[in-house]
Amino acid sequence: MCWGARRTGAVSDAAVVGKVGDVLVRVRGGDAPGEIVTIVRGTRETFLAYAEDPIEAGSKVLVIGVRGPRSVDVLPWSE
Repeated sequence: MCWGARRTGAVSDAAVVGKVGDVLVRVRGGDAPGEIVTIVRGTRETFLAYAEDPIEAGSKVLVIGVRGPRSVDVLPWSE
């Protein structure tokens, strides 16, 4: 894999930090991800999501970091 191609994915996914999303598949906590959906670059996009504690499907979350391509760290969010 070319280094430039690898960096491009990580940089573009950084646009998700600070976005509020919806949990589609329960985030189980720790190293067990769930799945979220949020609006990024004008389209609905899904990401694997990690959190310290479990977060139930249907909950709102705030994206606080990017782990890698299509993987993010989240916190529970209430509006």
